[in-house]
Amino acid sequence: MQPRQQLLDIWKAQVAYSMRLPKGAEELNGRQWYWGGRNDSDAVGDAQQLLCMLLPAQELPELAYSNPDATSEPVLDALKGLGDPVEIPIFVMKLIKDYMVWHTDEDGVPIYSGGSNMHRIDRSREANPDQRKVDITEGFALAIPLCIAALVFLTDFGPTADRLGRPGLIEERQEAEDLVHRRLRGALVGLLRSFSVATYDESDEEGRRLIELINVDGLASRKIIRRFREKAQEIIGSLRDITIGSGGTAAVEASTKLFEVGWSWSVVEKAPEVEIVADRTGQRPGRALDAPYLYFTVVAIEAIATLFSARVVRRNFLNDEEQQLVQALQLRLDVTRRYWSMVASFGGGSKWPLEDVPWRTTDGLEYDYYSLLVCAVATNAFGSRRGGDDDLIRLGDVLVELANRGRITRRPLAADRAIEMHFPGVRSELTGIEKLDGPPMRWNMVDYAPLLLKRLYHAASLLTTIEARAELLGVADEVWEHLARRRMRKGEAAKLWDQPAQVFDQLEVEFENPSWHFTIRVVESMILAAQFAASEPARSRDLEHLAKELLVEAEHVYDQELFRGSGAAGPSLAQEIQAVGTTIRHAKDIVDERPGTAYALGVRALLELDRLISAGRDAATGV
Repeated sequence: MQPRQQLLDIWKAQVAYSMRLPKGAEELNGRQWYWGGRNDSDAVGDAQQLLCMLLPAQELPELAYSNPDATSEPVLDALKGLGDPVEIPIFVMKLIKDYMVWHTDEDGVPIYSGGSNMHRIDRSREANPDQRKVDITEGFALAIPLCIAALVFLTDFGPTADRLGRPGLIEERQEAEDLVHRRLRGALVGLLRSFSVATYDESDEEGRRLIELINVDGLASRKIIRRFREKAQEIIGSLRDITIGSGGTAAVEASTKLFEVGWSWSVVEKAPEVEIVADRTGQRPGRALDAPYLYFTVVAIEAIATLFSARVVRRNFLNDEEQQLVQALQLRLDVTRRYWSMVASFGGGSKWPLEDVPWRTTDGLEYDYYSLLVCAVATNAFGSRRGGDDDLIRLGDVLVELANRGRITRRPLAADRAIEMHFPGVRSELTGIEKLDGPPMRWNMVDYAPLLLKRLYHAASLLTTIEARAELLGVADEVWEHLARRRMRKGEAAKLWDQPAQVFDQLEVEFENPSWHFTIRVVESMILAAQFAASEPARSRDLEHLAKELLVEAEHVYDQELFRGSGAAGPSLAQEIQAVGTTIRHAKDIVDERPGTAYALGVRALLELDRLISAGRDAATGV
């Protein structure tokens, strides 16, 4: 796969596509950055476009370009369309500032709207412009990794800006940083106000569907409700501590209630203002149905999790106000992960609800895509459980099945419904937006394949069982081959994504422009693949024991040779004996981390000792 090279290729293709001449301009006037792709420019799509540039440099230090003196030649070659080693970081700094300024309202308040990513359900009615201006949860979520990556870049670029001494450069960098912090605070507040706790009775349609989903043992409904409440006691206790923003828990306290937690598609209707921030101008009225959406729950969880990565924590970017908001979000992150891992593995018997593919939501929808989303939420929780890899192996089996059912590792059938997940995608209605005097709107999720690749690498990175890890990596290779075939092959968007008709003959649509929504998912997958490749290999306990036993024998034979006086023999033989001793000592040093290598070194030491012993016997007998 060569993930680092793939990321460099994506950069080169992105620069070639995005750097264009203004309409009617001549080459002498220079090229400028073009915002937008398959969809028109909006806060969500432009954030994904900019993240394709920023995220690899943040997560993989060898791809950083903020310091001209430390930028590698492959990075300079990929980004040469932006300028020389000094101009590249200056250009990216201006891009960050341009994005932050462009996506604000007339009062300078950040906008997180989905714009053209929202699609009309009723095509006979035009959308109200106010509908496309509504802040969306994915806009809040994207702002977090975008702002963190921007802060990393701007901080690292600071010494270069000081050294260059260009007029206004230091001030422009500081202005960009201030704008980034404002957008970050607005996003944190938005996620607090779009959190939802929905409660159901057994008689409700949603309650009945939730019971059917988790009742894998065929028990009476009242027993399922009681067991659900018992397993959720700690979760309910944590919900009581949620006092900032939306997500009230009063209705959850009733002993007969079922519930769901997560994020709605936007700020929920009647969400209270977050009072711990000094500037409340960006807290717009809530429009969304007060109920969790699986897709927006996953994007929110993954965004919030980036705030707690070791690299971000060490940097200490956040001020006191932002820290308070992050702590409130951490509580929601923890309780949501626990809730969905509980539901995914409810019953604890021979079969989980997650294993009963496809997942069925409480609003009556069922798609393999939803099973994939639940895997995304539950993976970390399963990986942190005690008792070995058993839970992760079961989750991995689900991922393998989803690769098959998604027609990635198997050929599609005629009129196969699975193709719809790839295009036009799984559709989710944005309930509540129709109240803005316009048609009902929906959000299309088309990222099944790259999201599956992310989940495979994430699960594999947590596994210690070699066979299970190898199986997931084998499937990941097949998913990547599928994605590589969907890469656009011609035109200005060549080598970007996505052209699904190149894989699925049933599709007749062909695109000229890239989908930044799809491309950023591929970038995230490549980053995970690169980090995985740089990690320590999985260790086999059986091989480790075998290596240690083999080294015991090798060390014993070595000591015997020293006792016989081989170490004091002629210079040549003594040197060879000493080399064997060095090999054995090195093998003992690495046996815990790399048992396979230690085993190979032990075998080499034993073979060398056997050769020396045989040579000594031949010399003694004169044969």
